[in-house]
Amino acid sequence: MIIKPTLAEKMNIFFDKENQPNDRVTMGLITLQPGEKNPAEGFARHDQDEYSYIISGTAHTILEDGQDLLGKPGDAQLIEKGEGHINYNDGDEPAVVVWMLVDRD
Repeated sequence: MIIKPTLAEKMNIFFDKENQPNDRVTMGLITLQPGEKNPAEGFARHDQDEYSYIISGTAHTILEDGQDLLGKPGDAQLIEKGEGHINYNDGDEPAVVVWMLVDRD
């Protein structure tokens, strides 16, 4: 079976509840342009754990407690369920990140 990604805002969603049988996983790719942050305001918070892998560029993840995690190509991160976070690119080139939301239970 071949499943083509759908476009949602600045993200390419590869797998979600609508296009694959496992409703516990959502997977996609985001490209953050230099100076861009996601979300634009406030903190993102999910009901699942978020795993991410930096393909190119650099991307900071700022946690709600103030921690600043710098991601470079080849780095992986885990943001636990419910943890508020912001992603931003302060570099000179686009940051490309593959991400997955995974239910624990």
